[in-house]
Amino acid sequence: MKGILYTRMIRLKKDWKNLTFWLVFPFLFTLLTVKFIGVWGEDSKIPVGLVVGKESGLSSQLIDQLKEVSYIDVILLNEREAINELEKHELDSVFVLHDRYEKIIMDGKRSQLIEAYSSNRSYAYFAVKELITSYVQDDVSRMKAAYEVKDLFREYSADEEWNWQEVVQASIEKQESRQLLGTSFSYQNQPIQTTEGEVLPIFHTWGIWAFFSLISTFFIFDWVLKEKRQELHIRWLFTSTSFKRFAFTSFVFYTVGKMIIDGGSLLLLSNLLNEPISLPFWKSFLLFELVINLLAFLFVNLFKQSLMYYVGSFGLALVFMILSGAIIPIDGLKNYWSWVEYLSPITSLLTEQIPYVWLVVLLGWFFIWYMKGDKLHA
Repeated sequence: MKGILYTRMIRLKKDWKNLTFWLVFPFLFTLLTVKFIGVWGEDSKIPVGLVVGKESGLSSQLIDQLKEVSYIDVILLNEREAINELEKHELDSVFVLHDRYEKIIMDGKRSQLIEAYSSNRSYAYFAVKELITSYVQDDVSRMKAAYEVKDLFREYSADEEWNWQEVVQASIEKQESRQLLGTSFSYQNQPIQTTEGEVLPIFHTWGIWAFFSLISTFFIFDWVLKEKRQELHIRWLFTSTSFKRFAFTSFVFYTVGKMIIDGGSLLLLSNLLNEPISLPFWKSFLLFELVINLLAFLFVNLFKQSLMYYVGSFGLALVFMILSGAIIPIDGLKNYWSWVEYLSPITSLLTEQIPYVWLVVLLGWFFIWYMKGDKLHA
């Protein structure tokens, strides 16, 4: 054992730069990717022109609501400037609020409130139109409710003075407290409560890390190909240690080392990106590390040429990433074939579960590999 570890350390003196790069690769590229996605999201807001005929309380409220939407950049202009910018395709669309916008809403009507303009490049026109319509419909519904309350006051000859502002405010508070506009979505089998205006994350941070970690693991385990080179075969003919024993000890060495480094990387990412990590996640992380290290070790033994191994490794990692649903949602596919979620080891990490199927398959494969004869030992 000491001799094997000594040989391993001698090898690391030559390859330490390459090994260090691949060990920090998941941390660095996850951090850069998440930061890039955040900057890209901020810079990719949809420019929408808004023309306010006459300022009022309800028009200001609508403007504030639109400014809170993360993917819309609201630009206040006069009508001539807005139309000119739209013709130059500087704006996606233009919405003009009627001069009597507040009065029409307070009358409980919703016709002739907003005039909309679009071009042949207005890719987000209908989405923004529906969003504005929903806000306006809320205001109209509150006004109608207020007048219904007024009619009840008249019908029952109530002594209290009717105040429509109090009725509207009570309606808003009731809506917020009961989350009438809330919708329950499911992301990676984890229920998330979202409300109107909130945007679900497109990418899963730990899914991105898992993808880069899988790639780095494949490249780290290319040492198996280097040790199996034809010119090194003679070494195993004159030693008491078989190649498989050497490979097994090296596998344990790399697996433990990578678990420690990746664990530290996750702690740093959790602090830098404000991503909480639960105890079940750590359990899934340790088993995920064991699975991907076993997978890389057994997969590399199927190849003799480095180029083919690298190409196959990257392709396999990409397939696992897609099947995990961390980038592209595959809920529709899972509804037809529920077993799809077991095809990617990344899924178990994201759902904080134990990858039983992968552990059984890979440990069985590893046992078969170890029990077979060793052609590199005399």
